[in-house]
Amino acid sequence: MGSWSSAGCGCCVMDSVQTLAVIQLRDDIKPETKKWLVELLVASAERGGPHLLVHPGEDDEGHIILLSATACLLLHAAERLGLAKLDSQGSMRAFSYRHRENFVNSDKIQLFLTFSEQQFLLKYEVENLKVLQEMSVPGYPRHRLYPGQRVIHFLQKLEVVKFYPVHEKSRLDRLQTRWYRQIRLSPQPIDAIRGYFGEPVAFYFDFLGFFTLSLAAPMLLSYLCSFSQSSLDNHMIFAVFNILWSTVTMELWKRHSSVRAYFWGTLHMKSYMKPPRAQFWGCLRRSPITAKWELYYPQWRRTLKILCVTAPTVFMFLGLSIDGMVMFLYWEERTRKQYQTSSYLSAVIMSYLPSVSHTLFMETLNSVYKRTATALTEWENHRLESSFQKHLTIKVLVFRFVNCFGLLFYIAFYLQDVQLLRKRLSSLLIVSQVVNQVCEVLLPYLQWRRNAASAEDNAAPFIDGVVRDGERRPDPGLFDDYMELFVQFGYVSLFSCVYPPTAALLVLNNVTEIHTDAFKLCQIFQKPFPEPADSIGVWQVAFEALGYFSVITNCFFLCISAAAQTFCQSSGVGADSFVLYMLGAEHLLVVLKLLVAFAIPDKPSWLRLRMMRTDFCSLEALKESARKGPGC
Repeated sequence: MGSWSSAGCGCCVMDSVQTLAVIQLRDDIKPETKKWLVELLVASAERGGPHLLVHPGEDDEGHIILLSATACLLLHAAERLGLAKLDSQGSMRAFSYRHRENFVNSDKIQLFLTFSEQQFLLKYEVENLKVLQEMSVPGYPRHRLYPGQRVIHFLQKLEVVKFYPVHEKSRLDRLQTRWYRQIRLSPQPIDAIRGYFGEPVAFYFDFLGFFTLSLAAPMLLSYLCSFSQSSLDNHMIFAVFNILWSTVTMELWKRHSSVRAYFWGTLHMKSYMKPPRAQFWGCLRRSPITAKWELYYPQWRRTLKILCVTAPTVFMFLGLSIDGMVMFLYWEERTRKQYQTSSYLSAVIMSYLPSVSHTLFMETLNSVYKRTATALTEWENHRLESSFQKHLTIKVLVFRFVNCFGLLFYIAFYLQDVQLLRKRLSSLLIVSQVVNQVCEVLLPYLQWRRNAASAEDNAAPFIDGVVRDGERRPDPGLFDDYMELFVQFGYVSLFSCVYPPTAALLVLNNVTEIHTDAFKLCQIFQKPFPEPADSIGVWQVAFEALGYFSVITNCFFLCISAAAQTFCQSSGVGADSFVLYMLGAEHLLVVLKLLVAFAIPDKPSWLRLRMMRTDFCSLEALKESARKGPGC
């Protein structure tokens, strides 16, 4: 049995070492390859290595390398990446190793850095491991590394290694108990989620809970409006309310998330040089900026792929979506004529069959398109993960908007059939939730039971648990989860005035969603590597854009409602005049929406003062350092 490598400095000698991540080697790996990789990982900074703590697993010829890091290494990495921490004055500011005594708990690494921060810093050090000169990979002489190439990314491309973080069982058990194992009314332990899984996961669950709580307002309004006798008043109340609700919800979320990001130290975290994606490929060239060798892929080739292949494929799927809408409308019309005079249960069921079938078609097309869009974005060969995610998000957002809302807009604006719109919405909400619950609850649970039974039969030491962590399904990320919330937000803000039960159905779905998503993250998928985040990113813009669409749809629904038409006839208001009134109301509501957004600052006043104070102190410290000179 091997042992951990030495710490290298007397101040970092530890009684016990906590494993943070694992490099799993291919079964047919050659011993010289593992030995070379271990030597690179434990090499000192003077030799170009990260000087990590490395354990060879069961033996030097095994297929597992356990990784950890000393307190000094983690603190130096925190300074390089600009992590903000709480100082002795109660402010969050960028950590400085030289002045570490001014930061709370800096001498207690387990308190100073969360488990997720330790894993992120270790990942940063491992992914930035480079070779200093051209060489061939030991055991694989045909594969050569150029100077400055990232070793782990290269080995991942060769499918020689898998690099993943590990679970810490005792922390995970405590988190699961507080999070989803018991149904309780207390809020989610967001800070504990962030401490274990990182900011992106914590922001998602925080937003999911925040959005679900905000649905209580439209749900209560729909209940109160059920007692009103005036349909026109109900339409007007819901139209104005939906517009204000979407604005206030997103503005309050921005304030809430900025406070979270401040205390998590990511609100003004300095940007750092992110490595290329492991899947990025290209030809070698010298960088015009650093003069070092790097992989290069011409932008014109990527643009050509997007114009000649990606765009036509997207339009093809949009055509399939529109064909499905046309078939639904044709089937719906025939069914309505055939069964409109029948009161039998079979007739009622048949009247809903077109809508249910189209909903299943939509869900299937969404799933197929997501896989196609991911493959296309991968083929476009984007260098950075942020660029990859941006292009994927744009592709899927455009398609989902048309596929999920296109038919509803057609029914509302062209057919102006409110009854059909209500039936379509009820089918979407109910059938989609049933499909999602089966896919997100039943199937993962059955898989977990099978894996749990296997684990019980092969109960073994820590190293076997580490291997089982690597055998889990890779985490799919949060893209689909945010997309589901995006569609939900659209249903509420755009169409709930014609189908008031929307909010109640979504609350029922999301309460279950919190528990099932948490269960899958903890028990089904591999633990994702944490990354810093200060918000929900591009999704904030997407949700706010839906808020502006809600102004148009809600005003139009008010205009075509039967109560409004009756009011115009009884009051002698012509159709043209009424449309002009609605256009004026739409402009006033847009102005009102902008005023509300302006009236709710993105950051609380106390937070802005703290940030200004921190900037002032940093500037004063910089002046003092310049005055004393570099020798001090």
